[in-house]
Amino acid sequence: MNIRDVINRIRNSFNPQEEVPNEVILGFLRVLEDVPAEETSCDKIYAKIDEYVDREVGQKDAAQLMPLVREHLDMCPECCEEYEALLDVLEKTAEK
Repeated sequence: MNIRDVINRIRNSFNPQEEVPNEVILGFLRVLEDVPAEETSCDKIYAKIDEYVDREVGQKDAAQLMPLVREHLDMCPECCEEYEALLDVLEKTAEK
């Protein structure tokens, strides 16, 4: 079950409607971004850096798809260094 399904299920239990629009889903994700940064540990980010970089290299908007990872990378120099190193390796590999 994805986040859209969860939101639709909750919303429909109060007021049956059609599918929740993308703007509502993005708004919900923005609320989640307000979770204190200490709850997003470096260990959790390290586990997601590969996926984040793959999305970036694949021309997908990784920052929009994974906003908590982007926020952590903006605030944590160690994780950002790991991200930049992985991104550099993948970009150089893609050039060959």
